[in-house]
Amino acid sequence: MLTAFPVNEIERVVRRTAFEAIAVGMVAAGVAIIVGQQLFAPGVAIGLALALTNHRVFQSSALRFTTPEGVVNRKPFAGSVAVRLGVCTAVAVGLLIVKQPVGWGVIAGLALFQATMLLNAVIALIRFQRRGFAEGVEADA
Repeated sequence: MLTAFPVNEIERVVRRTAFEAIAVGMVAAGVAIIVGQQLFAPGVAIGLALALTNHRVFQSSALRFTTPEGVVNRKPFAGSVAVRLGVCTAVAVGLLIVKQPVGWGVIAGLALFQATMLLNAVIALIRFQRRGFAEGVEADA
């Protein structure tokens, strides 16, 4: 059933995730500034930028390493995944070592994006399944 999940819905989930993560990140940065953790705010911005960039590069890699028949060439795709995640991890750990509040902000920004993406994906899948179930019930009646 999920093989029929519309591609345009995926783009909608990604766009919604980006806007929601940025909005929540701005609120988190504002709260951090209010409670006296000014360096946390730029960390959140860096983390969100890394997450958004990582996701866009993931999409282009998936297109580049997938054949027209839909088969993924796993070795180069896995290598690109390792490089992307390694860069994100290196930035986060490096900033944790150099300036802890900024590093924690980066980790929070990365986690915020992933949590928002997961929530939006689950909501989209539930809506899709409900539509499919409702259509199936109507067809049976």
